[in-house]
Amino acid sequence: MLILADTDYDILIIGGGIYGCGIAQAAAASGYATRLIEKNRIASGTSSQSSKLIHGGLRYLEQANLKLVHEGLSEREHLLRLAPELVHREWFYIPVYENSKRPPWMIAAGLLLYWLLSGGSSRFKRVSRQQWDNVLPGLNKQGLNALLAYEDAATDDAALTQAVATSAQDHGCEISEVCALKKATYENAHWSVQLSNGEALTAKILVNASGAWVNRLCKRIKPEPQQQSVRLVQGSHLILNRRCPGFIYTESLDGRVMFFRPWQGKTLAGTTETPYSGDPSLIKPTADEIAHILDTYNHYFPASPCKKTDIIGTYCGLRVLPENGGGAFSASRETVLLCDDQDKPAYIAVYGGKLTTYRKESEKVLKLISKSIKAPHNMDTKQIPLPPADRHQ
Repeated sequence: MLILADTDYDILIIGGGIYGCGIAQAAAASGYATRLIEKNRIASGTSSQSSKLIHGGLRYLEQANLKLVHEGLSEREHLLRLAPELVHREWFYIPVYENSKRPPWMIAAGLLLYWLLSGGSSRFKRVSRQQWDNVLPGLNKQGLNALLAYEDAATDDAALTQAVATSAQDHGCEISEVCALKKATYENAHWSVQLSNGEALTAKILVNASGAWVNRLCKRIKPEPQQQSVRLVQGSHLILNRRCPGFIYTESLDGRVMFFRPWQGKTLAGTTETPYSGDPSLIKPTADEIAHILDTYNHYFPASPCKKTDIIGTYCGLRVLPENGGGAFSASRETVLLCDDQDKPAYIAVYGGKLTTYRKESEKVLKLISKSIKAPHNMDTKQIPLPPADRHQ
């Protein structure tokens, strides 16, 4: 494939979530002429609607996905170093009850494996019975067999995404918010693009990093690119008018994973796994999800129960999972990169992925891009500290 040199940009990225911004940072830092457009605002989608954790994913050990966990833990350590104001190491507590799905020995074995995969950076411990009330005041102690703890990290996902976007701009990337793709046509070895603000431009490579909209966006691209079959899974969260005593990793009432964590002086509770097939811009927690999260919270904190009137905020994120015929838990969380041509791509689509591993996956996109356009210079994003949270684009 012949790639012309006389285009406005080397790379046009569609989508201002953590992956779009991560790819923009890596591309601009390597000297590519880079443009990013976002139809709303940076981090306005799932990148501000997660559980706000930077972690390897303890739950993925049950899927035996050691590679994904190891990569996540490695990236966690990079982000703790690159963004100390935005990513913080925290102790996470796991209460284990008589009727818990997973016994203490099984969880302890998982924490040992997590520690090994982290290279010793995720310490773990068993909290003595005498310390239960001090560590997690208000936690339901009836039938509590053990309280285990391990180290992971937390963040403000929107602030982290914004910091990555700011870093991309610092390296020369142009970012346009409230600017959508109207049409992109590939002809004569380049993309001719029309934007919603009336602008027309050309680019050598088009990167579709639009998250839950990734396949919908393909309808505006000619020729229409190949698509990955996916399912969208809604993850809802509630912000409760209660002070949270700590970061808690536990089972919901139906045995799935649920987190309670401090957030802006209140309790952030979630998440859920509800299939979703509608317009990604119209998601909101269902009545069943709200009831399920409240019931689970009230089970663990019966001394300070919450009603609907105690909910001071809600939000939903959409996970993009490869279609595999199984349930949401068994679906892969690994990022899928789909190209029009593996040897010399002009179009790259990003499917799925985790907040924690955005930088690593962005590197993979840059390797694909370099097959078509040699990087002006090589820059390792592990060497680029992220700007502090008080800087805005």
